[in-house]
Amino acid sequence: MTSGQSLSIVVPVFNEAENLSYLVSRLNMVCERIRHEFGIDTIHYVFIDDGSSDGSFDALGTLDYAGQGVTLLQFSRNFGKEAALSAGIDSATDADAIIMMDADLQHPPELLVDLVRVWKTEGVDSVFTYKEHRRASEGVLKATLSHIFYWVMNRGARFSITENAGDFRLISRRYANALRLLPESQRFMKGLYGWVGFAQRGLPLTPPPRERGTTSFNGARLMAMSFDAMTSFTTAPLRLMALAGLVIACVSAVYGVYIVVERLFFTANSIGIASVLALMAFFGGMQMIFLGLLGEYIGKTVLEAKRRPPYILAEKRVISPPATDAAASAQTEISS
Repeated sequence: MTSGQSLSIVVPVFNEAENLSYLVSRLNMVCERIRHEFGIDTIHYVFIDDGSSDGSFDALGTLDYAGQGVTLLQFSRNFGKEAALSAGIDSATDADAIIMMDADLQHPPELLVDLVRVWKTEGVDSVFTYKEHRRASEGVLKATLSHIFYWVMNRGARFSITENAGDFRLISRRYANALRLLPESQRFMKGLYGWVGFAQRGLPLTPPPRERGTTSFNGARLMAMSFDAMTSFTTAPLRLMALAGLVIACVSAVYGVYIVVERLFFTANSIGIASVLALMAFFGGMQMIFLGLLGEYIGKTVLEAKRRPPYILAEKRVISPPATDAAASAQTEISS
């Protein structure tokens, strides 16, 4: 059993004041087990308040962390979960491994033991969790849309984004260092996890129902985030757009030849104005969709060209763990 290793636990927080005391209490118990079972000497918490309006940041400063070192970061406004995860990774530069998890307790703290065990025994650089039985828990429609999303994201890519994998994961020091090298501000973390590579291992997860608070995600926001991820991370929609244009052009050409042949060699009635208007409306709608898609890509390029930081800190608090008896004795000897 290797000793002397350190672990950081990164937790983005957005309006989760009701859950924080329960979360920290369970984390403290799990960390005590990890420390004794795996020889992890140092465990550090990093909480990132992503512009909460319910006093989450102040609540974090009043909790009992049972001797764990803690860093509390507060954003100047809401920058989003991707930015909060990036801030946590940037803060945990001394950790041998980093675990990222949500604050809503749908990422069970007890599963941290399994994440650390796989990392220690198999030597992989990333241990992630993925949702089991998504069709049964979330419905056929949502599961189908999720499958289409990952199909588009992985279309023609040299790497693979694991379907149904989430942000609840452990990453090694070199994996975290690789993520810090990526300069983009418009981040899609699940895509970056796949792009970085290294040896990865998945563990199944069935998220428990939320007990306190309300989620900030709804169907419309999830769809917007998915579309934003696709236009930020893959050019597959552009390729599908070109393919759709090619198919429409071929079908239109064949239909045009058919109309000419029918008019010259067969007795037929002229096509009505309603059919012409319907075709014009169809092609006009397709053009507007394609132009909007191009506009999304151009917009992403403009945002990246501005080189704005992905987040801005309003406040940072560091709560140091109390000195151990051995460290206190050593400090006393040095002083004397």
